[in-house]
Amino acid sequence: MIGRTSMLAAIGAVLVSACANGPAGKTGTMAGTPAESSFGELPAQTLNQGQCALVLWSRKSPPLRFLMTLNEPAVARVQIQGKMVELARVAQTGQPIYGQFPNQRYRGEGLSLSVTFSSDNMGPLNSGAVVSSAVVEYSDAQGWTAIVPAAGLIACQS
Repeated sequence: MIGRTSMLAAIGAVLVSACANGPAGKTGTMAGTPAESSFGELPAQTLNQGQCALVLWSRKSPPLRFLMTLNEPAVARVQIQGKMVELARVAQTGQPIYGQFPNQRYRGEGLSLSVTFSSDNMGPLNSGAVVSSAVVEYSDAQGWTAIVPAAGLIACQS
């Protein structure tokens, strides 16, 4: 019988291997795939009155502010290979928090983003929430996929 530690290690190895696959047998580590390494630091953003944004930072060190989604217009902003890209929201599910849905999908320019998060609405934020845990799945036009663990916040401009 396999011990619990051995079983968890085997499951972890399978998951890492599955997450690191790219097109036509291309493989790499999650932190080193072309898809994830093409994210750039998002510059400071300004919200208009009534707009709410979900802003995510990667959990790597140092953290990288790499994604912002808006409630109006319903878009995601990322910087890919030095270019600011806006992707349209094409699907959402769950109970919205300040116009941000816990499960959101975005597409455009051959790119696809899936954002899943949980928030802590109990924090000391006025018109906002802490995002304690998030996962962004990103696929590029070449078929590379990266899964990026993140955390962040939802903030609104009143």
